[in-house]
Amino acid sequence: MQLTGQIFGWITTLLTFISFQCKEHKKLVVVNTLATASLCMSYMFLGAWSGMLMNLVAIVRNIAIYKRDCKFFSHSFWPYLFASLMGILGVLSWQGPMSLLVIAALIIGTLFLYSPKVQNLRKVTVLTAIMVIIYNVYFKVWGGVVNELIAMASAVIGIYRYRKTR
Repeated sequence: MQLTGQIFGWITTLLTFISFQCKEHKKLVVVNTLATASLCMSYMFLGAWSGMLMNLVAIVRNIAIYKRDCKFFSHSFWPYLFASLMGILGVLSWQGPMSLLVIAALIIGTLFLYSPKVQNLRKVTVLTAIMVIIYNVYFKVWGGVVNELIAMASAVIGIYRYRKTR
């Protein structure tokens, strides 16, 4: 189980790096959803239940974001609904104070992921990645630690690469 969890963590790492190099928002969401699904599997095999549940909601959230051009998913309440659901599931899957880190990170990430400004998402990723790194170290999700370090580096590269120049 440990090895399987770590393998999924490394798959997540690769997909996360690719996602932050996507210039278009929809492509970023698709690749990020694949990374999130892989991370769910990693958390499941490593017993990090709060992280797993938060990321299951994140998969559904990503699908809703991708489909937000449809009338059903175009309403502005969706990010708040997903953030609330994450908060409720976070309480139900509570594994101690460390759970707060992954709960807060996923809620913050959810609110920023709905912004059409990909640069804002890249910037908030630096903060949320630090929170998730601490959670992952606590639960010994080593692939997840590396994933978040690469997510931060990829976000910084994307911030620089797609910055507005005068």
